[in-house]
Amino acid sequence: MYDILIKGGTVIDGTGAAAMEADVAIQDGKIAAIGAIDPAQAHEVIDAAGKTVTPGFIEMHSHADQTLLAYPTMDSMLHQGITTFVGCMCGQSIAPVGRYWLANQAMRDIFDELTPKLYADMYADDYYALSEEVIPLIRRRCGFDVTWRTFHEWLDAVDAHGTSGNIVPVLGYSTIRMNAAGPDGDRPLTEAEKAQLKADIHEALDAGAFGMSVGLDYEPGIFSDTAELLEMSKELKKDGGILFAHWRKTGQRRGTPKRQKKIDGIKEILEIGLANDIQVQISHLSKGYDLYPANDDYLQVAASRRTLQVIDEYVARGVRAGFDVIPNSTGGTMIAPDLITLFRPWYKFTGGVSLFLRNLNGQDYRQMIREAIFSGSYYILNPKVQPEWEDEIRIIRCAQRRYEGKTARQVGQMMGCDTLTALFELLLIDRRTQIFRAVHDANAESVKTFVGHPQATLGNDTFVFGATSTVAYDPESPGNKPNPNTYCGFIKFLTELGGDDRVEMIRKLTGRPAELLHLKKRGTLAPGKQADVLVIDWEALKTNENVIDPTVYPDGIQHVLVNGVPVIRDGRHTGALPGGAIRRQDC
Repeated sequence: MYDILIKGGTVIDGTGAAAMEADVAIQDGKIAAIGAIDPAQAHEVIDAAGKTVTPGFIEMHSHADQTLLAYPTMDSMLHQGITTFVGCMCGQSIAPVGRYWLANQAMRDIFDELTPKLYADMYADDYYALSEEVIPLIRRRCGFDVTWRTFHEWLDAVDAHGTSGNIVPVLGYSTIRMNAAGPDGDRPLTEAEKAQLKADIHEALDAGAFGMSVGLDYEPGIFSDTAELLEMSKELKKDGGILFAHWRKTGQRRGTPKRQKKIDGIKEILEIGLANDIQVQISHLSKGYDLYPANDDYLQVAASRRTLQVIDEYVARGVRAGFDVIPNSTGGTMIAPDLITLFRPWYKFTGGVSLFLRNLNGQDYRQMIREAIFSGSYYILNPKVQPEWEDEIRIIRCAQRRYEGKTARQVGQMMGCDTLTALFELLLIDRRTQIFRAVHDANAESVKTFVGHPQATLGNDTFVFGATSTVAYDPESPGNKPNPNTYCGFIKFLTELGGDDRVEMIRKLTGRPAELLHLKKRGTLAPGKQADVLVIDWEALKTNENVIDPTVYPDGIQHVLVNGVPVIRDGRHTGALPGGAIRRQDC
């Protein structure tokens, strides 16, 4: 007798093979048979008539390791069909634990409890704290304890804690570099520090890490030059580790960074792959060229195609390179829908929003902010970096409805004043005015171009949350909310960005990432594979995307099984925790 039979569905197996009508039998956590199977042979039958049966989706770029133990049921992932994610991206991993703990956006409110100012530059977002101070706050606010120190111990802790889905772990280079070289890392590494870093790399690989990630636009990763990256990533070769790279594209996100050629950042990673003969994965690929005007579809597509040509040229030379794409144009991990968040440095360091707004009535206070912004001191709102910033901000919700749907520039024209003054006035009219801010790097047409490449894979570039999260609205300190991708990014790919070929779309979410990760037990539907399986009601697929209140699950993912255990049944989470860490040696 089989444990479960998925009966009567259209099977898309993830290999790129044509869809077929077939039943899928599951026993002992594995796929036992595919074909015409008598339902009397199974203890439980899932009716998939009129539905699509696929492998569980594999997300190639995630930061969910940071919040996994707080949300072990992984609701935001499983409700969009993601059963396995590659975590610890952009150079940051939750292990090993050293003297310093790098902050992340999902835990910004926790770090704000430590001190309102964790860094010398009030306009900077890169910051850290002592681990001994952070860990008690994580225990109290997130509901899990940091019991590990090494990478081995962290993976064991994940398995002991229990999770509903699977994590492919990667070592974050920024994490170990911070703890080897300290926060003052803008200098060449000493030989002793290099030795420590190499020891950390091998400890993680021995524990089961699939490779190492770097984040080259953030401290301390930005301090690593090409020679350092070549030396350290060479340590991956013996064990077949992969270099996952947030490539250099913005420069250090502080003030007005020196403008660089974005395509050179992509080439740097490809050259490292070529020189060290290691596999490289280009994270959240976007175009390698700056464009103005940014909203010109023709230019976006042309620049995206040229970026893909560069990668293809290196692949033709023998570089083992893959890439993943974020399936939206709203950015990465978080969004900030409250207009007030654009002025976070000032309300954080003047005692909260109420005092900030009182001060905003003063022309001298406005002038101080204006000078900081137009001098290029503040990266987040910097006309030197974003010349089209006035058109990128659109008002979504405001007490005075006539401003809704208008860009910041248009609001200024309506008020008869400059754009920055108009934003000040909007805050005085309604402190809860909410906005959508477009991303200069991508629009829908450029994303379609990247995901249309036959070798594309996807990554939501977000954390994992449930229906509520640690990111909450505090009227005196409003901050970030989860990017809508957190809940519906992969559904957006299936319904809006991925094209019409369902077989090819499923391959990019399953078989292709499994190929890149060398996952032999997952990614396709075949006897003997681990039973990570989805039943999709394709006609009911709907993102329910909301850029203001993003905590909304999509429709259409009817059933989700992880290792043969139902975790989503008829659209509802069962509470089961059959997942855990996938180790490189047993994948």
